[in-house]
Amino acid sequence: MGPGDLEELIKGLELYRDENTLVGVGDDAGVYAYGGEVYAHTVDFITPVVNDPYLWGAISTVNSLSDIYAMGCEPINALAVVGFNNCELEVGVLKEVMKGCADKLREARVVLLGGHTVDDKEPKFGLAVTGVCKGGRYLTQAGAKVGDLVAITKPIGVGIITKAIKEGKLTERDVKHAIEYMLRLNHKASELALSFANACTDITGFGLLGHAYNIARKSSLRLVVDFSKVPVYEEALFFVKEKIYPKGAVDNLNFLKEHLQGEGLQWWQTLLLCDPVTSGGLLFTFSEDLKAEVEKKAKELGVELWVVGWVEEGYGLKVVKT
Repeated sequence: MGPGDLEELIKGLELYRDENTLVGVGDDAGVYAYGGEVYAHTVDFITPVVNDPYLWGAISTVNSLSDIYAMGCEPINALAVVGFNNCELEVGVLKEVMKGCADKLREARVVLLGGHTVDDKEPKFGLAVTGVCKGGRYLTQAGAKVGDLVAITKPIGVGIITKAIKEGKLTERDVKHAIEYMLRLNHKASELALSFANACTDITGFGLLGHAYNIARKSSLRLVVDFSKVPVYEEALFFVKEKIYPKGAVDNLNFLKEHLQGEGLQWWQTLLLCDPVTSGGLLFTFSEDLKAEVEKKAKELGVELWVVGWVEEGYGLKVVKT
């Protein structure tokens, strides 16, 4: 599935909505008002991206919380979603996964209220998360404006790195820096975005371009990405040129082709921009006039920030190299 496919799947269905439904299907999280508060709700789970079960549990937890942060909201509680094969895996493996989850939830100050486990040949782990939108404020993928700058808060190339790990070309020890980024909560980046962003999302399975396209189509504008400004893990650069990359990168590119303009890019550069990310950073747009303020606030919060493009009239995506 690609960006927008879920909306196509439910098109024509008579989904119940009421006056408290503020954001329905199609954004990073749903938003609902109740009892004088505004809440965001999401669910996400992933298959193992690393071999260490503790790290997988921790990374998956950060990944699941990210959709709430992308809305500019604060996660408050969660339910675990677990697929586990008891016949092939020791229960101790699941215990390590849950330990990684518990440690990250403690860091994020999020309460685990329960969950559900099913017998599954391929292990899966994630969370259904509820967040609160303080003061009723939240961000969406819509709202980008012509002249906005486009910024991201973590490097890309995680999908290629995890593919290399699965093929035995790398170990977790070889890519500690990338794992540190995957383990980094987006709470500070969320605070930054809520202060300045016109539109916001997080970079996960659809890759940088897929999530940029979500903002473009929701805002009815064109997002331009400058490849030369995009931060990429060195290992990802190496392995993509060796033709080691996940199938998801090709799927994302195939979905986006008709919406994408770009000249002078080599095949591997386009695949990098479509590489599916696990626990990526935020992608948001903000007024160019606020650039100095945004960079100052990012430094104060300790958020790494890369301005990778801009918003212009038109529709879809354009990739350039300056």
